[in-house]
Amino acid sequence: MARLQNTVVGLDIDAVAADRTGPSTKAESHPNQRQGWTLVLGLAVVLCIIFGTTLNAISVFTLPITTSLGCTNEEAARLATAFIFSMTLAMPVAGWLLDRISPRPVMTAGAILAALGYLLASRSPDITQLTLAMALSGLGVGASTYVPAITLATRWIVPNRQGLAFGILLSGASIGAMIFPILLTHTIAEVDWRSTMQAIAGMILLICAPLLLWLARMPGNTSVVGLQPADEPLGHGIGHALRMPRYWMWIAMQLLLTLSSLGIFIALVPYLISAGYSAQDAAVFYAGIGAAALIGNFTFGLLSNRWRAKNILLIGTVIGTAGILCLLGANDPVLGLGAIALFSLTWGTTFNLVNQLSPLLLVEAMGQRNFGSLLGIGNLMAGLGSAFSPEAVGYLVDTTHTYTLPLLLCGALAATALLPIALQHRPRA
Repeated sequence: MARLQNTVVGLDIDAVAADRTGPSTKAESHPNQRQGWTLVLGLAVVLCIIFGTTLNAISVFTLPITTSLGCTNEEAARLATAFIFSMTLAMPVAGWLLDRISPRPVMTAGAILAALGYLLASRSPDITQLTLAMALSGLGVGASTYVPAITLATRWIVPNRQGLAFGILLSGASIGAMIFPILLTHTIAEVDWRSTMQAIAGMILLICAPLLLWLARMPGNTSVVGLQPADEPLGHGIGHALRMPRYWMWIAMQLLLTLSSLGIFIALVPYLISAGYSAQDAAVFYAGIGAAALIGNFTFGLLSNRWRAKNILLIGTVIGTAGILCLLGANDPVLGLGAIALFSLTWGTTFNLVNQLSPLLLVEAMGQRNFGSLLGIGNLMAGLGSAFSPEAVGYLVDTTHTYTLPLLLCGALAATALLPIALQHRPRA
């Protein structure tokens, strides 16, 4: 293959494609790269606040809402289902729009919708209206966070640094998961859940919307930093990609891991409370998951410069599945605290790996063309199935009066995901 010299930054395209471990000094020193890392850090703050106060903290509202509105565990879990369902519906739309127009109006409008949903939720008189308001907020979160942020990172950051960039973005979400569940649990106890939701809406409007107005933009001179438009990998059209088995194998991997992780993530606080821990202690353990995920995001992001994303995800899934089994010992009077600590370390460091590494696997398998649309469609397919995971867990808890069966099922789903992960491969040249 002929060596292609990029006239903008002097980047050897063949070297980048062949060796992810050898970063280009010229590309790294280019002004677009400095701006790109500023954008990544700013978007990490947005993910910290929006994910930290919404998706990562839904479970701390479960018991107060159940008590206040007199609903069942299944009805309360439906709030998370509605939120996740609508969030995943927004992702392919956001990805498609970012492949075609400026990200600023898309992401800023999403943040405003997320805040509006929480304002309406705080004033909802019954569980039905509250569920609809959470669904509205989910639309906004889907349009302003994961898919748009990852898509922007692939445009600004050179390929051999994207794993680290994705890790930084998800570290923002992990920091939010450390801070906000404890803070919101304390706020709910001091005031009430309605006032707490209003405070969440205010934070998103006052911090995240202005940040997105400032940050959310594509590179000015190239659509992918370091590459001339003519030199970019063409990849596949959307219709062609949807007919390719390897794309659906990638979706199956995401679906199984997301089903498993969401079921545990949403049920964790109620499960720990049912095992005899206080709401405050459960929130601290919940925050410990965020701390472990933060370590995992950076560690595996750095390792992705040396190892294939597929191999890292295989190892991480095995470790995370073992961690789920540790959680079953949380109510043991002797082993309880040790079991929770081991669960936090193993599952906590690995549960976010699919979100961090699946974009790298997608680029390997499908190319950069239509990346935002294909990432959004994949997250839609996985999210539509996994959105019912919290409600299914709530139903099983109501039926069996124990969390043992739901936790075992979550572990089985994660173990099953090892097959589609192992089948991920680069297309032959």
